[in-house]
Amino acid sequence: MEAGFQAPEDATLTANDSERRRDLRLSTSGGPYRVSFRFRDQCVTQARLANVSAGGCGLEIQMADARDLDPGAVLEAFFLLHPDLPCVPLQATVVRMLGKVPGKTGGYVLAGVDFTLITPFVRQLIRDHVQAHAGVA
Repeated sequence: MEAGFQAPEDATLTANDSERRRDLRLSTSGGPYRVSFRFRDQCVTQARLANVSAGGCGLEIQMADARDLDPGAVLEAFFLLHPDLPCVPLQATVVRMLGKVPGKTGGYVLAGVDFTLITPFVRQLIRDHVQAHAGVA
């Protein structure tokens, strides 16, 4: 763990806003949160983590890296790149995509992913991180 780490000022916890939400989320925009993953034979090394929960996360992915991604895509070797989160290879599945439209070649898309291969221990470590940095006991 990194000594003196502070959550970004805009880090917030969002409550379960619908039946689809199983876990509380931490907004990580503007903070030192990144992910890397492999999709087919492509390695994506610098996607930004927009939010994280024990069940999955929201990603900002450059359009060039998201060109072949669609809901249902399986992301292998999925690593959460933050000193306070477990750095173990996970598997995730894309469940939603926003901002991917025909002809779009620049900018980024938002992808919602669910963790599909995760141990209860790692899930709890992520849950603890979300609660600690959002000020929830």
